[in-house]
This record gives sequence, structure tokens and C-alpha cells, in this order.
Amino acid sequence: MFDSDNKELINNVTKELLALMADKTTHMESDIYPIKVSDYLDPQRHEKEREILFRRTPQIVAFTCEMPNAGDYKLHEETGVPMLITRTKNGEVKAFLNACRHRGAKLTEEPCGNQSRFICPYHAWCFTNDGKLAALPANDVFGDADKEKLGLIELPCEEKYGMIFAIATPGLSLDVDGFLGSGAKTIENWHFERNKLIGYRPVEARANWKLAMNTYGENYHFHVLHAKDFGYKVRNCAYHWRLDENERHWMVAWPSKSLEELRDTPESEWGDAHSHFSIQHYIYPNTLIALYPETLAVFQIYPEDDIAEQTTKMSFFSRNPEASKETEDMILERFEIFHNVLQTEDYWIGGNVQKNMESGLLTEMYFGRNEPGLIWMHEALDRGIGLNRPRLENPLGKD
Repeated sequence: MFDSDNKELINNVTKELLALMADKTTHMESDIYPIKVSDYLDPQRHEKEREILFRRTPQIVAFTCEMPNAGDYKLHEETGVPMLITRTKNGEVKAFLNACRHRGAKLTEEPCGNQSRFICPYHAWCFTNDGKLAALPANDVFGDADKEKLGLIELPCEEKYGMIFAIATPGLSLDVDGFLGSGAKTIENWHFERNKLIGYRPVEARANWKLAMNTYGENYHFHVLHAKDFGYKVRNCAYHWRLDENERHWMVAWPSKSLEELRDTPESEWGDAHSHFSIQHYIYPNTLIALYPETLAVFQIYPEDDIAEQTTKMSFFSRNPEASKETEDMILERFEIFHNVLQTEDYWIGGNVQKNMESGLLTEMYFGRNEPGLIWMHEALDRGIGLNRPRLENPLGKD
């Protein structure tokens, strides 16, 4: 079994999904969840989200497999802070503001690469990849400057469980285990450090970033919006569970119809039951990780300056770093299908919802009882920016 370290979790999810399928139902919240349209349109809330959720909250800025070697680096700019992520000669990962300490120019605009030093293109100040100022040209005429005080501005950074986390504000404390809480062990057991990057593409739409987030975390729309590509093979049910005690992160699984093959099979003979369902993680505040036996798909959504604009980064990984060409070709084919469906269907919907919200005629929208993950996500985002408000009363209930 590929995911033997999470075998108990996989088998428990299998049992939950089989029970839901037998009852012809899905996992549900206690009530319908109304959400104010102003939550997507309020500029003050938008700025608070950008500041707190994206500049003061841990972000997954890379996966270990993207920069495994000493000297590897990667840029990350989607939080609005240009970050330079490096791996030093001793294997440690560091994060810096990608800015020369002389006049603030970016040290590099290459999205990734391998080098031990960065030379500023403006005046050739030279920095090592551990952030130290190595050379200051024409120091005799520049003036008295202590190089020890002119290292790169360092940002909190920690590598754990095959992922690299950073916070886009200097001086804050970063504790990945504390951030992931009780979900850390589950994530560790997937062994993301074994991944191999296969491809990356953006997904585009004129829509608030939370509208893009709403695309993920429920399969209620599969039999309508995705009837051609997914509806024929996926059952319209899902099982959700919280991943951590702080109720920020969660997971959801939805089954293929083929899961029925295991109903009358003894658990000891299930083999890799995970091949019959998808598992998706929501890592607060903006990362979705879809997990399959061979493939890892990562979707990260970021707000832009304009409240109606967002950036989505979509990356596909092989979970076997030594996958055959046949397997890599299969992953690329799946990658193209996913991207096409997201771009032409999900994000098309997000764009037209944005226009309808801007009409001013919609005041509320609703998440159903069968969409727990999205309810949990919006409640966590509210708490994250200090809105500890009670749930709105459901106005749709029968009198």
C-alpha cells in the first residue's frame, strides 16, 4: 500500500464513505449557512484579509522537492511581499525580502534557480544565500558601512513535512507544528518530501479570492457543472472532518462509483482503498491539496490589490520521485483536464458570480448543509481577521 503510514485513516474514510453511499446521503452541517455578499465586496475587510491572512499568517511558499539541493532558490511574490526562498550550503532553508539593502532593487527576477550568491543588478552589491553582505563594491568611496548590519531582511521560515512555510512579516514567531496542530501527524504521514514537480499553470478569473476558494471543497456541483468530465464516475456524497483542534484546517473525501467494489470485501483485502476516492486538504488560509495515490495537486489562491482580482497557482506533483514516463504522462494528462475544467467551468462561474454581486441586488448567498468545508473555511477566515460573529440565522427555514 502506497500510503501505509496513513492506512488507518484511509480505511476509516472508506467505511464512512461506504456508509454514506448505502444511505444515499452525504455528510451535513446542522443548518444552511447564509453569507453576506458584502464579505466579498467590502474594501476594508479586503485590506484586513491581505494584511492578517497573507502577511501575518504562515504561508506554504514551496515544497521541499522544488528546491532540494544546496544553492536552490525560489521566488514567492503572491502575498504582495517579494520573497526570496533559499537553501544554504548546510541545507537550511531561509526566507528574505528580495531587496538589496543599498537602494532596494530586486536581487533576481528569475523565478527559481541555483546559486550561492546574488549580485544586485543596480550597483553589484553581493549577498550570500544565507543573507550576508559579501561584497560592497567601491567601499572606499561609498562611505563607512558595516557589512554586518547590511544583510538581507530575513523573514520567519521553517521547513516541515515536505513543505516550506514562511511569514511575510519580519520578527514574527513561526511554529509549523503549532500552526498545523493535531493535523501535523496526518500531513507528515503523506510524505510530501518524496514528491516531484511535474507542472505549473495559473488559473485566471476576475473574481474575489474567496469566490475562487469556493470552487474547492465540495462536489455538489460535479453532476451539473462537470457532468461531462467527472459527473459520470463520482458519487454525489462526501465525508468531511476537522484536521486540527483550532478548527482552521480540514479534509474532505468524495468517492468514485468504483468504491462499491469494496462493500462486500473484507477490510483485510481492500488493498489501496484510496484509489477509489479523492482526499482534499484545506490548509488555512488559502491552500488546497488534492491527494491521490500517484498525484498531488496543489491550488493556492491569493488576493490582488483590486478586490475583484485574484491569482491562483496550480501545481501538479508525482508522488513517486522516480515515476515511469508512462506515469508522468498520465499525470500530465490529468493536469491538463483539471486545468481546462477549472478555467472553463469553475472560474467562469466565479467570474459571472462576481458580476452579479457587483450589481448590488444580491445581499446574501447560501452554503447548504451538504457543504460543510466551505462553511468551516469562511468561519475560520472570519475568526482570523477578528470577526467572532455568530452564524447568521437561516432565513430559508420553513415556518
